[in-house]
Amino acid sequence: MYRPIVAKLISAAAVTIVLSGCIVSRVDPQKPQLPLPAALPVPAETTVALPDPWWTIFADDTLNQLVDEALANNTDVKVAAARVAQARSALRIANADRLPTLDAQGNATRSKDSALTTPIPGVDRYSTSYTVQGSVGFELDLWGRYLRASESARAELLNTEYGRESTKLSLTGDVVRGYFSLIAAAEQLARGRDTVGAREESLRLEKIRFDAGESDEFTFKRAEADAAATRTSVYQLELELSQRTNALGVLLGRSPQDLVDKAIQVPKSQLPPLVSLPAALPSSVLERRPDIGAAEALLNAAAADIGVARANLFPSISLTGSFGSVSPELSDLFTQPTEVWSVAGGILQPIFQGGRLRASVKRAEAVREQRKAEYAGTVQRAFREVLDALTGQGLIKNVREGNAAQVAALERATALAELRYEQGDIAYIELLDARRSLFQAQIDLVAAQRDALLNTVDLALAVGGGLGPRAEALTASR
Repeated sequence: MYRPIVAKLISAAAVTIVLSGCIVSRVDPQKPQLPLPAALPVPAETTVALPDPWWTIFADDTLNQLVDEALANNTDVKVAAARVAQARSALRIANADRLPTLDAQGNATRSKDSALTTPIPGVDRYSTSYTVQGSVGFELDLWGRYLRASESARAELLNTEYGRESTKLSLTGDVVRGYFSLIAAAEQLARGRDTVGAREESLRLEKIRFDAGESDEFTFKRAEADAAATRTSVYQLELELSQRTNALGVLLGRSPQDLVDKAIQVPKSQLPPLVSLPAALPSSVLERRPDIGAAEALLNAAAADIGVARANLFPSISLTGSFGSVSPELSDLFTQPTEVWSVAGGILQPIFQGGRLRASVKRAEAVREQRKAEYAGTVQRAFREVLDALTGQGLIKNVREGNAAQVAALERATALAELRYEQGDIAYIELLDARRSLFQAQIDLVAAQRDALLNTVDLALAVGGGLGPRAEALTASR
């Protein structure tokens, strides 16, 4: 009559102990709540939305192919993928601690006794024993130690997954930057070579005039120096182009042999038109950034580690059991008379360990404070990067427009200087100054166009530009 009531009371007590144990080890990560504006300052003229994946905003098939090649072959991405696999295995190990263990063992023993210890005639001195035994072990997770360890491992796995996405995102940005920088270097080199041709022709004409006595040595030497300086600039641009080509090849994961035999060829001689983005930027776009997700995962892992350290202060209760069969005959091994079994329970309560356990709790709490500060710093850096890119979007545009106006004015001024020099109205030094200014302005204009594109890349990365469906699914999991 009373047995059902007693059973219910025991069950209720067990549930109460388990729930209280989980409460003991449950720790709030104390995620910092940083005040953010409802929206980011976006220039009114920006009208293009950010696509997913983000680099397709430039609508360049060659760029898309290069990014795909980098994501498939880059060594940093492979290292990040290996870290994810390592963290996934660590999670499986942590989850395994929450399950019972089951082992099996079998033995066969053949022995012979000494004639001195068994002197009775007719007694068989040979004996055989067969043993098959299994053992089960399980530790009751009353205080949630293994539960929190599993949560910590799961958060560490999420951190490595975000780290992998962050590596990919950074890689795509480097590839796009390298691609545009390569095109810009090729365009600057083309302008330099055209300028060298013009300087060589001017030098040839000045040599004719000098030999004919129509010009002095000073003017001829200045023309010679100008041609040499332009050739030097071309050599420097060739070096820059080679270095940028090799750097992009390494990002793509190409082998040293491919860097030589399959050098990247610039598919176009001019930079693509500028793309501005996006039409609206709420502060919530920062949640797409994988580095913020990684920092949040580390904070959650630190909180779970505190729970593990706290649970270690309480007693651990383990249950063990063994079962099997022992028989001198193999045919009787699994019969009822040969059965053996045992069940045991044990409790272990730490009493004195020199303060190690409480120090472990303090250390875990200190790690959480560190992760909180790191999380806050990550959010602050992310927001700063967005503001820098947004500010640069307008200012770099002004720089580019100023460079374009300068080039147009210097092209006209140089044409007039050429005409006036031919008429003898100005000295060669004035013509030389106009030519040098025009060449430098042309180089600066290409650089400004490149910088404007790179600023768009920076902004796309700052707001957590997507990598496709995988990255979106990972963001949603938060």
